[in-house]
Amino acid sequence: MRRFIVAFITVVAALCYTVTPATAAPVAPGEPRATGDLRTGSLTTRAGTREFQVYVPRTLGPGRPLIVWLHGASRVRHGDPRELRRTSTLLIEADRLGYAVVAPRQSLRADPAGTWRIVDPANLIRGSGEASIVAGIVRRSIRDLKADPARVYVAGHSAGGAMALDVAALYPELFAGISTSAGMPFAADPTGEATRRARGGMPLPTFVVHGDRDSFAPLFVGTATVSAALGANGIPGGRPSSRTVVPAGPDPYRTIVTRYGSGQREVVSAVVIGADHPTGPGGLTVNGPALDRRVISFLLSKHR
Repeated sequence: MRRFIVAFITVVAALCYTVTPATAAPVAPGEPRATGDLRTGSLTTRAGTREFQVYVPRTLGPGRPLIVWLHGASRVRHGDPRELRRTSTLLIEADRLGYAVVAPRQSLRADPAGTWRIVDPANLIRGSGEASIVAGIVRRSIRDLKADPARVYVAGHSAGGAMALDVAALYPELFAGISTSAGMPFAADPTGEATRRARGGMPLPTFVVHGDRDSFAPLFVGTATVSAALGANGIPGGRPSSRTVVPAGPDPYRTIVTRYGSGQREVVSAVVIGADHPTGPGGLTVNGPALDRRVISFLLSKHR
């Protein structure tokens, strides 16, 4: 455990302090674009103020699902922007499937690299830290958008993937499922015991994506994240129920998808062969839109 924590802190330090500006990917002519309403809000709590973006499809009605998206560091090499993109799979699928998206944004005053402060001890305690601000944004968004409280999900990439696991551990009553791409386990605990205690034993369906060539958060971190999800969801022995190799095309890389358990305890691991740390062309995972859609389908299939 101690060796894992040291390695974990090293990974986080790399994410926090590599500050080469990220550049937006060019938009190809004819590339699909989301056409709904994209607006910005903010929330102030005792822990601070954070802005957030809200995407609402034109066809969205009351009682629809809500996906909360937590970005990666905005300035790390190969990082993600803090802004939602209309060309992202998450928004394009929102138009097609009828869910809303809320994306809290890290303050560059709080962290110049735009990294969620996942090693801040306050983020390991319910009611404090940035995790509490994110939870407040989720509650407000459920109310304002009249979303179905039984179909709210949290997803993130890199430090955002780690924050997704933190928020879900501390506020499990808000979510029906989790997805983390290139993330790290709650409290740097690969056993999942810290997550299980924080959630009061409540299982949460979890989809873990990691690239086997990740140069920022090496694959052992992804393996630990899967192990933590299995432990938290009470899947003894971690014996898989199925394993599928999804070939490349249309996504850039082939993916090994392994499923464990079912229902509320289900855990899915997707190891993307050849992928590094940045998100792929769809912006949700380290692969492409096909894997992104698989993640979205997994989330939307879950209810509290």
